[in-house]
Amino acid sequence: MNKQIYEIYWIRAIACLSVVFIHALTRTYTHYELPGTTVQLLQTIQILLMFATPMFILISEIISARVYPDSLPKSFFKKRYQFLLLPYLLTPFLYGLYAYLFKNASIEKVKGNIMDDIFLGAWHGYFIVIILQFMFIHWIYIKWFKNVSAWVMLSLTFAINAGYLYVANYQTEWLPQFMQEWLPFVRMPFIGWIFYFTVAYYVGKYLTQLKENRKWAFPLSLIATGITGYLLVKIFTSGTYTLLSSVRLDIMFYTVSLFFVLFYLFSFIPKVPKTIMFISKYSFQIFLLHYLSFNLINLILPEMNIKWYALALFLSGVFGSILLARLINLLPFGKFIVGPIRSTKKA
Repeated sequence: MNKQIYEIYWIRAIACLSVVFIHALTRTYTHYELPGTTVQLLQTIQILLMFATPMFILISEIISARVYPDSLPKSFFKKRYQFLLLPYLLTPFLYGLYAYLFKNASIEKVKGNIMDDIFLGAWHGYFIVIILQFMFIHWIYIKWFKNVSAWVMLSLTFAINAGYLYVANYQTEWLPQFMQEWLPFVRMPFIGWIFYFTVAYYVGKYLTQLKENRKWAFPLSLIATGITGYLLVKIFTSGTYTLLSSVRLDIMFYTVSLFFVLFYLFSFIPKVPKTIMFISKYSFQIFLLHYLSFNLINLILPEMNIKWYALALFLSGVFGSILLARLINLLPFGKFIVGPIRSTKKA
């Protein structure tokens, strides 16, 4: 059986580019003095792109469920911890080196930032910790829950996930003290993403059946995405809840709906363009290194029109990260710092 999921190339590339664009916009409106209405417009675009990080989490488990639906090879955990955990631990040192060399940060400051990144998830690579948790949970699912009804598991994990997000967003005083003191840590526990995981598990497991339903499921997912996207924007722009984060309950509805739109849409396209394959191949490295690319390009960028500045950041975030990844992978241990360059033969 062909284990490739061609739709994943598209979704991974879109999620990757969305992450870079979100952060390029943040750098742009913090770099320039802009009217409040312009900032709100840019942030509204950002909130609609906040599906990006949870989409990576969906992709990771879909692939695991597709390739390993019943059992795991002996090398399963070793390979994933080598090429996920080590980059999580080592990439912050690259950012620390930049701060030391170009920002004149003290050794103590650099050490403190690196420790915060590693132990508190204070950087954008926090999603790796979530994926690592789900590697273990995937083993639990196939060992004890694979014969449980999908609707039971989906309902249970939705309740857990929704309950956690409600507390994390609206009742933070219910959280443990250390999480109240460091709110970014709220996004780290797996229960904040467990519904995504369960959806992805069953998508990977029943991929063929899902594709067979695309004639009615595609328009249904379009409607769901339209409704959830509209409500997301309405809640955000009305000031009801303005947290610019993917750790929101409305983002969960929106992301899952949008995933099925993209999945079904690209299932109609028989061939994946080389450009999409290329971006997908480097998506992990782009995710890890785009902030570093922003930092480096800012050292040489002259004053320019805001539109050109945003474009320069975005392009550097994508192609600068690819260049950095290729250079780092020339080192004998480079693949452990930013991960190995992904093969395009497998999704």
